[in-house]
Amino acid sequence: MDKKHKQLKKSIEKASNILILSHKGPDMDAFCSMLLVKEFLNIYYPEKKVTIKAKRRPSFNIPRMHDVDIVKRINQGDEDLIIITDMSDLETVCDSMDNILDSKMDVVIIDHHQQVSENHHLIINEGMSSATEQVIETFKQILGKKFKLTDEIAALGQYGINADTGRFLYETTTSNTFRLFADLFEFNPIDLEEITYKNNKVPRGSSSVIAYLLEKIVIEGDMAYTYVSLEDIKSHDWKDSDVNEAINFVKNNYIRFIQGVHWGFMLKPSFKEESVWWLSLRGTKEYQEVDGIAEALGGGGHKFASGARLEYPVGTSVDKILKDILHTIEGVKKK
Repeated sequence: MDKKHKQLKKSIEKASNILILSHKGPDMDAFCSMLLVKEFLNIYYPEKKVTIKAKRRPSFNIPRMHDVDIVKRINQGDEDLIIITDMSDLETVCDSMDNILDSKMDVVIIDHHQQVSENHHLIINEGMSSATEQVIETFKQILGKKFKLTDEIAALGQYGINADTGRFLYETTTSNTFRLFADLFEFNPIDLEEITYKNNKVPRGSSSVIAYLLEKIVIEGDMAYTYVSLEDIKSHDWKDSDVNEAINFVKNNYIRFIQGVHWGFMLKPSFKEESVWWLSLRGTKEYQEVDGIAEALGGGGHKFASGARLEYPVGTSVDKILKDILHTIEGVKKK
């Protein structure tokens, strides 16, 4: 067990009340990694109070999903340890109205993204395929010979790994990913087709948003992009959750799959902070890496799946923001 794992074990043993969080708009890997942490803690540290908080429940049926407490605000409570999965800092977990941002409690981050936060929290990130893989490997280290699989752990592991590797297509997949998945599958096999089907389901309310995003697509060479503004959302009376699901569907299943297009981005406003916009970039291996573009805009992520948080004065037009993004892309590509 290395120094960081020893430190995490010590933090868990010292804590009485543990809060588990992940990023805003949690995806399958975020939910699975959070639920896995709670499952390990419940089994091996039953005396601890362990809570997961999120602002929405999974839209897909996975084990222990009702262990997620749905809240409007993530505020400070009596927790004495915060564990964040699938994200590198509290700022990307919370909104400005969530006073957990002011917490002085110990924070542990279990992540897998290439960009490492420049904070002083304990960060466990060994560059694995997913937060799910990192959580399981982390508890293998902490528990040693005590580590054992359960049906729930095996199922959650398969759901999370499958989702964040794109059925093992992404370059973050390693030989360890295959070995771990094989162990989980052998213990409690889950149908990969069923996992993919569940993960790709979208709410009915997202259909009109998807149609709007597709209508707005702009193609420039081998790049495509689309966007939605706060005014669009309000005028159509779309739900935040439906917009998020539509964005995820289009960026993962359409933006790079137009004939002649190999990469692109999507832009949407924050629903909570009018001065904030979220940019998501997707690239295709051997065509365009997008992490450098995200970093130039103050964000980060993987080579072919990155994002950034953009801040503009309230009232800034979407045309102005798109112009700035395209200018940054041009500058990065010239280097």
